[in-house]
Amino acid sequence: MKFIYSQLSSDSILDIVSTQYEFKTPISTKFYVLGLHENHLIECDKTKYIFRVYRNNWRTEEEILFEVNLLSYLEKTSSNVAAPILTKNNELITYIKAPEGIRIGVLFHYADGLPPSSDISCNECNLLGASVANIHKNSDNFKTKYKRNNLELPFLVDHSLVLIKPFLNSNQIEYLKQIREVIYLNISNLTPDNADFGICTGDINRTNFHINKNNKITHFDFDQCGYGFRAFEIGKFTGGLRNNAQNHEKLLSFIDGYESVRRISEEEKAAIPYFEIVAIIWVMSIHASNVDKIGYQYLDEFFWKKRIGSIENHMVNLV
Repeated sequence: MKFIYSQLSSDSILDIVSTQYEFKTPISTKFYVLGLHENHLIECDKTKYIFRVYRNNWRTEEEILFEVNLLSYLEKTSSNVAAPILTKNNELITYIKAPEGIRIGVLFHYADGLPPSSDISCNECNLLGASVANIHKNSDNFKTKYKRNNLELPFLVDHSLVLIKPFLNSNQIEYLKQIREVIYLNISNLTPDNADFGICTGDINRTNFHINKNNKITHFDFDQCGYGFRAFEIGKFTGGLRNNAQNHEKLLSFIDGYESVRRISEEEKAAIPYFEIVAIIWVMSIHASNVDKIGYQYLDEFFWKKRIGSIENHMVNLV
């Protein structure tokens, strides 16, 4: 019998956390949310934490160590991130025996505040843009011995097309091949000389940050981080605003906030709409890679038709 994914009980999480970390007051645990990984809410003396148990068939130990070392580094640079907490043995990770094999757990500070509503405001977009640019600036000197895939076109597009091909019909496959050519034609001119290249969080969206009553943003969930062009990072967020005329002001507010910290070159601005399409393709591949967890019923014909339709809408806007 082979397990793909097992979920730990709250009692098991309580035992792990109380054994591995320095808690001196009563602790409560509850299952919080299941995303790509399993997340548990830990409460101790009115302070909240998140204990994440990583799936071992999605992230390797090296990829996780890249992420948590980056977050620890950013914490030291006064970036607004929910950083990991060291174990009693001064380790960033702890190992957990599960039916599917060894999994890795990490305890994080809880991000203060609440997520913005689905109708994120212009002011929140502006604050978010500045906060993202601050992470980019503060991570420029980050170095680690751990490796991750670079967030560049061979990984984001070519590898993604291989992963989603089994779910598509022949017309969809041919269309995405044409889109690939358009993307390469319009982005391949980017180099570190004319575009900012460095650490990207990989997934800027309203579910991955909280904002408190003092308008302070705290970022969390760097599961998709890596080195790449920062124009891709920007496009990953602005793509969700591009297709709605009512959101145009929000898009501009995000860009203005970003440029209050870091300038975006003209070459980058020209590339951002194409990176928005890249982001759609990459996210489709993430769904395809996790079909054993999501289920084939969810990834039905309508799912792929809707995503490709989104690419078609972006292309219309580029004409």
